[in-house]
Amino acid sequence: KKTLLSSATASGAGNSFSVERSKGWTFIIATESAGAATIDIEAFLSGSSSWHVVHSQSVSAEGSIMVRDDMGHYEKLRANVSAYTAGTHSVYATGSVDSL
Repeated sequence: KKTLLSSATASGAGNSFSVERSKGWTFIIATESAGAATIDIEAFLSGSSSWHVVHSQSVSAEGSIMVRDDMGHYEKLRANVSAYTAGTHSVYATGSVDSL
């Protein structure tokens, strides 16, 4: 389990994590206090020179959204608040080593 973004209250990326030994990701995008934002889950692959958006989610109300990525196998993952108006937002990720 990884915390990709913790209680973000501004635009910007959270910490990145090396995840090359896992695949089959479940992401929880949580809005702890209401406010509009766009949260991107981003991946980095070997041979690439930039981060790529795996999933982009607009949020505004308190609550959580679950996103599944059954086949994703990445070198690194991070969450990025690409647009921010208000609120407090977090992103959690869990991968599997099954079928590697």
